[in-house]
Amino acid sequence: MYLEDEETVNDEKSREFGVLGDVLRELQREEMEETETCLVEIQETIITQDTMEILTEINATLKEIAETQKRILEEIKKNGTK
Repeated sequence: MYLEDEETVNDEKSREFGVLGDVLRELQREEMEETETCLVEIQETIITQDTMEILTEINATLKEIAETQKRILEEIKKNGTK
């Protein structure tokens, strides 16, 4: 189909539905934009949640390391005084 043919078809559709067709197209466009915005927000939320989970795991691991180091230090002090 040629570009001119497509324009003719689009013009015919516009005339067929008139102002109501324009309103419906605008509503569809707004809905699509809102859906895209929501999808971006959902992706950002998922990324934030994943980051929080990773940071929580890192924090727990660091606590375990600190406790292990403390026990090692206590053991060294205990064995060093003997």
